[in-house]
Amino acid sequence: MLRAAGVTHILNVSDATNALSSADGFREVDAIGFDDDAPWPTRTMKYALDTLHRMASEPGSHVYVHCVAGHIRSPTILWLYLIALGVPPNDARNWIEDRSPVASPGHPLIVHHEHVLQAQLHGLEHFFPHPRPDIIVPIDLPLEASPQGVDAPHSE
Repeated sequence: MLRAAGVTHILNVSDATNALSSADGFREVDAIGFDDDAPWPTRTMKYALDTLHRMASEPGSHVYVHCVAGHIRSPTILWLYLIALGVPPNDARNWIEDRSPVASPGHPLIVHHEHVLQAQLHGLEHFFPHPRPDIIVPIDLPLEASPQGVDAPHSE
């Protein structure tokens, strides 16, 4: 289903093991485990942002970001990535929640104001100019194209 939807990269931000690998036809599959009930370590957050940025920056990439339920961790790393790309935090939250009403990006159990500031600073230092600026916009996705309703920004 993911390959049929054009997914080229997978980023797992849960504490569960990946069921898929690059042997399944994806360019890259990576896992960066995050808890969903404790503040995220800044170093791990930045590593996840760098990984997502590298994946999303590849020409023609379509990144699927997931966790176990798609409610907290995957929406939060997408939210932080959009913030790192200069999208205002409330706009980034709205883009995600409009596409996945069950999502809770920036959940207070796992991120604080310092995470937002660190994402902004990290993005300014490492992500500009973005090699694919066309991906930094909200797009409409049919729900069946994104199994949990949460998908990384991408271009057609």
